[in-house]
Amino acid sequence: MSGRVRRWLQIGTAALAGIIALSAYAGVVGLIGEAISFGETINARLPFHSLFLAGMALLLVVAAPMTAAAVACIRDLRYAGELVIGAGLLLVVWIAVELAFIKSYSWFHPTYLGLAILVLISGWLLERAGRADSQSTASQQAEPQLRP
Repeated sequence: MSGRVRRWLQIGTAALAGIIALSAYAGVVGLIGEAISFGETINARLPFHSLFLAGMALLLVVAAPMTAAAVACIRDLRYAGELVIGAGLLLVVWIAVELAFIKSYSWFHPTYLGLAILVLISGWLLERAGRADSQSTASQQAEPQLRP
């Protein structure tokens, strides 16, 4: 993968992770501020019936990891692909655990599952590109330098 294509992949992945992070932060603010309520029945299914705890869990499991993934992509960190994959897996886990607790379905679930799959694919591509770059750098260093 060329450096230019890899950079566009990083930018696109950062944008995707950033948008997911921003929507998660909005959810955190809504839950902690109690502007979002799922109704008595679903709220009663939350651990300790607490919107605050749900908001904090969303912050720790989705918002912060997606932020870290986006920043790693923008800064071109060598472990960006792994962070992106981790954030994508955490989003999948979040959706599964949320469904297990609230036992109610919304358009959010398939939408964010689809976004999680895009994040996972992007992370895999970034990780693969990073591995290829490492191998090409290693092979260039291994080649004997001919000096006149």
